[in-house]
Amino acid sequence: MIEAQSSPYEVDQSRQDAVFDRLRRSILAGTFAAGSRLPPTRALAEELGVARQTVVIAYERLAAEGYVRGRIGSGTFVATDLPDVLPDATTARLGTAPALSRRGTAIAATPSHAVDAACLPPIAGGFFVLTPGVPAPELFPARAWAAAALRAMRALPPGLTGYPDPQGLPELRSEIAAHLAATRGVIAPAERIVVTAGTQQALRTAAELVLDPGDTAWVEDPGYIAGRGALQAAGARLHAVPSDAAGLDVAAGVAQASDARLALVAPSHATPLGGALPIGRRIALLDWAARAGAWVLEDDCDSEFRWEGKPVPALASLDQAGRVIYCGTFSKTLAPALRLGFAVVPAPLLPAFVRARTLADRGPPVLLQATLAAFMRAGQLAPHVRRMRTEYARRRSALLDDLTRHCPELQPIAAPGGLHMAATLPQGVDDVAVARRARAGGLAVLPLSAYFVGPARFPGLVLGFAVTPTSMAGDAAKRLRAAIG
Repeated sequence: MIEAQSSPYEVDQSRQDAVFDRLRRSILAGTFAAGSRLPPTRALAEELGVARQTVVIAYERLAAEGYVRGRIGSGTFVATDLPDVLPDATTARLGTAPALSRRGTAIAATPSHAVDAACLPPIAGGFFVLTPGVPAPELFPARAWAAAALRAMRALPPGLTGYPDPQGLPELRSEIAAHLAATRGVIAPAERIVVTAGTQQALRTAAELVLDPGDTAWVEDPGYIAGRGALQAAGARLHAVPSDAAGLDVAAGVAQASDARLALVAPSHATPLGGALPIGRRIALLDWAARAGAWVLEDDCDSEFRWEGKPVPALASLDQAGRVIYCGTFSKTLAPALRLGFAVVPAPLLPAFVRARTLADRGPPVLLQATLAAFMRAGQLAPHVRRMRTEYARRRSALLDDLTRHCPELQPIAAPGGLHMAATLPQGVDDVAVARRARAGGLAVLPLSAYFVGPARFPGLVLGFAVTPTSMAGDAAKRLRAAIG
C-alpha cells in the first residue's frame, strides 16, 4: 500500500513514480492483460490511498510511453503491443548464482542412498515391496502410540512447551538407559545419552567433533552409504576396509591405515552383507583404537532383530578405554518417520556433543520424545519388538523359500540378523540394470554394487523382507526372476 498524502490534492513526485512503476510492472507481468480495462482513476486512487491527480498523471505517462490507450467515453485500456517486456524475475533478483563452497560442492555430490549412488528411478506407483532396511508400516503400534501421546499431553509440564533440552528429554534418556542395559549390555547413565534425530544425525555430529578435514576414517566396503556420506560431509578422507561374511576385516584396516582417526562399523549387522563381528575382531578393533587414540563409531541400528544364534552384545559393552561412540535408533523398531535416535557419548566428548546439538536444532520435537518415553515407560516397546521379531522371521523364511523355488539365480548370503538380506547374482550380470528393471515392476530392490566404495567385487541385490508379507513373497520372487532375464 502506498502511503496516503496529507492533502488529497497534493501531487508528490515520488508517489507518481511509485504508482506509475506499480502499474507498469502489473501490465508487463500480465496482471492487467492486453486489451483489458484499467480501473477508473478515482477508484484506484481510493484503493492506493493517494490523490486522484497522482493516478491521472500516472495514466498519462503510461499512455505517453505506449503501455495504455485511452478511449473517449470508455476508459483506459492496456495496449496490445507493449513497448518492452518484464525481465525474468529470477534472473533480475538473483543474477549469477553464487558458487557453493568446496564443502558444499562435495556434499551436493555425495550419495546418501543406494538409489542415488546407482542413479535409479523412483518406484512407479508407490509400491515398496522388498524395500531394504525399513519396518512394516502396517505393523506400527498406532493405537498404543496414540495412547502414549495422550498420556504425554495430559501430563504436560511447562518444559514441554518451551525450548527443549538439547541433550534430550530426561525421562526419555532414562528409559533408553534402562533399555540398553536390558537388551544390549550397554551400562551407561542417562547423563551420557544424547537424543538425536535418528542415527544419521548422531553419526554426522560425532564425525564433525572428532575429525578434521583430511583425517582418515575407516569405512566398511561394502558398507552403509549414508554413514560414509556423513563422514565425507565432515571432510574425512575415507579408507575402504574390506567387509566380508564376518564384518569389518580389522587386520586389513590396521595393515593399510593404522593412523586413521576413526572407524565407522556396524558390529551387530553390517550393511549390506549382514555379517556380525566376531569377538576376536571386536577386541582387535578396540585394541587398535586405544593404541592409535582413534574413535569407533558403532552403528547398532537393527540389532534387535537376530535370526540365528544368540544375541550379540554391543561393541560398546566391551569398551574399557572410552573410545566407542554408540549410536542407536528407533527407526527400525518403530518407524523411520519418527526421526528419533540416540548416542551414548564418552564423557570427554559429551559437552561438545551437546553444544553441537544446541547449535544444530536444539533437539528433536519434545512432544515426540515425551510420547516415546510414555510408550517405553508403559512397557510397550519390548512386546512390540517381540511381535515384530516373530513376524519378520516368518517373512524372511517365506522369501528365502520362494527365492529358492522361483529365482535360483539369486543366492542369498547367510546373515544372522537385520531387516534385509543380500543375494549374489552370477558373475557378469549388471546388477544396476537388474535393479532398474525390478523397480519398474514395483520391487524396491537395490544393486549390491552401489554399496562398494570402489569397483564391486561381485554383483548382487539387496532385498528387504520386513515390508514383504508372506503372501507376496512368491510373486516378488517371480518378478525378480523376470528382471534378471
